[in-house]
Amino acid sequence: MKQFIRSYAWEGTLVVLIVLAAIWSSTLSPYFLNSVNLLNSAAFFVIFALMAFGLFPIVVQGEIDISLASTLAVGAVLLANLSVAGIPLVAGLLITLLVCALLGAINGILVAVAGLPSLAVTLGTLGAYRGIAYILAGDAGITGLTPEYTQLGSTWVGAVPATVVLALVVAAGFGVLMGFTRFGRASYAIGNSAKASRMGGIAVIRNRVIAYALAGAMSGLAGLVWVSQYQSARGDNADGSILFVITAVVLGGVSIKGGSGRALGVLLSLVLLGTLQTGMKLANVPGTSQTLVVGLLLVASIGLPRAYQLIRARIAAHRPAHARTAALEDATPA
Repeated sequence: MKQFIRSYAWEGTLVVLIVLAAIWSSTLSPYFLNSVNLLNSAAFFVIFALMAFGLFPIVVQGEIDISLASTLAVGAVLLANLSVAGIPLVAGLLITLLVCALLGAINGILVAVAGLPSLAVTLGTLGAYRGIAYILAGDAGITGLTPEYTQLGSTWVGAVPATVVLALVVAAGFGVLMGFTRFGRASYAIGNSAKASRMGGIAVIRNRVIAYALAGAMSGLAGLVWVSQYQSARGDNADGSILFVITAVVLGGVSIKGGSGRALGVLLSLVLLGTLQTGMKLANVPGTSQTLVVGLLLVASIGLPRAYQLIRARIAAHRPAHARTAALEDATPA
C-alpha cells in the first residue's frame, strides 16, 4: 500500500489541487458546479486534451513537438475544404489523419534520422505548417461546412457531450498504449537512455517516428473537433495553444527529460488546468493574465521535481557525515 501511495503521489496531489480549484471556482459563481456547465466547459478543452495525449509519448521519449497547433490548423482547414467539396466525413477524416500523421512523421524523421534537435525542428515546422494552413484556407477562411462534419460538436452521448467521451476514450487508449504495449515500454526505455535502448535491440528511430506520426494524427483528430465546434476553419486556428498543451503534459508528471509519466497524470492535469481557467474566466481575469498563470505552472512543474531531487540528494550526502560524528561523540570518554 505504501508503495502504491508513493508511486501515485503526484496524481494524488493533482486530485487535491483539483478539489481546491473547484472550491475556489464555486465561490465565484453558483453556476460553476452545475453539471451542464461543467460538461460544456469540459468540451471546450477536448481540443487541447487530444493534442496533449499526442504529445505525451514524445515527451516520454525525451523529445518535444511545438508544431502540433499548426498541424491542427492544417487538419481543420483540410477537413473544411473536403467538406465543401462534398467528400463524405469518413473519407475526409481518413485523408486528414493520414496527412497530419505524415506531417508528424516528417518531424520524426528530421529528429530521429537526421539527428536534429527536436525543439529547432518543430519550431521550424511550426511556421511552415502554419503557412500551409493559411494557403489552404485563404484570406477569409472556410465556412459553409456540411452538417455531417459539424455533427460531433453538438452530439451528446446520454448526458455527456460526444467530444468529452472521445477525449476519455483517447485517454484510456493512451493509458493502455504506454502502459501495456511494446511501443510504450520502448518509449520509456528510450527516454531513460536512447543509447542503452539501441544497444538493447530497441528500434529507437522507428519508435520516435511512430511517436511523432501519432502526435500528428491526434492533431488531425483535434482538427475535426475544432470544425465540429466552431463550424469553420482558418489558418490561425489554435494559434498560441501549445503552451497549454505542454503544460498539461509536464504538470501531469511526465518528465521533460523523458522516461517517466502516466496518461492518468495528463488527464488529471487537464482537469486541473480546465478548472483553473474556468474559475479565472468567472473572476473576469484577463486572457493575458491567464497565460501568465499557465506559464508559471509550467515553470513550477519543471522546477519543483528538480528542487525535490536536489534536497533529497543533499540530505543523503549529509547523512553519513552525521552518523560518523554521532559515533565519534559516543566513543569519546566523558
